[in-house]
Amino acid sequence: MSFADLSNKRIVVTGSSSGIGRAIALECARAGAEVVVSYRRSKTGAVQTAQEVEDLGRTASIFQVDISDRLSRHAFVDECFKFGPVDAIVNNAGADLLTGELKHLDYAVKLQMLLDIDITGTIEMSRSFGERFADQGHGSILNIGWDQSDRGMEGDSGELFAAAKNAIMGFTRSLSLSLAPSVRVNCIAPGWIKTAWGEETSDYWQQRVMDETPLKRWGTPQDVANMARYLLSNDAAYITGQVINVNGGAVR
Repeated sequence: MSFADLSNKRIVVTGSSSGIGRAIALECARAGAEVVVSYRRSKTGAVQTAQEVEDLGRTASIFQVDISDRLSRHAFVDECFKFGPVDAIVNNAGADLLTGELKHLDYAVKLQMLLDIDITGTIEMSRSFGERFADQGHGSILNIGWDQSDRGMEGDSGELFAAAKNAIMGFTRSLSLSLAPSVRVNCIAPGWIKTAWGEETSDYWQQRVMDETPLKRWGTPQDVANMARYLLSNDAAYITGQVINVNGGAVR
């Protein structure tokens, strides 16, 4: 058995049609897991992720879910367990407010989206899966935070994401106590990860990333996926209630 092996596990990854979610889904497949791919709008992206999972020799299922909608969340949880046991969930889905048309929304609208998707959605999904994991006697929940949440960042986006991701990081620590000892709950806090926004952002932000990151490079979705694989595996069986930075050593 290899290090951080996920063989015989079935893992749900929300928001896995692109970016960090896709990277986590594929890394889980490389480690031997069956993967449930979920999407809200990009069915094409979800199908591509599922195809890549199957190209790795693993089974993939695809479900649509609106994380911000209570009925959609409940239906999604039921569907996931209807087709077999689930060993872990990665709550990666979140509101992308930095690219596309959404970046032009008013502050208040962006705040409500983060409250509905990143906070309420993640909390309710974690609790719903957590209850089922507790009933079956095992399971792992992995949430996604942000490394700058607890030290702050200027600007509208800094304020908004710090509020949302700090909530999830604190919730993770508390839920881990509620569900121990049978269910583990952890959180990854990515730093400057080159997803869609990083690909198109200005020279100012490109240089700022270099200045603030001791390892002098952008992080990649794969960097986050590598940590996710470890935390979801039995090799991390003594790790729960932790928020772990994946940020190239940034401390300010």
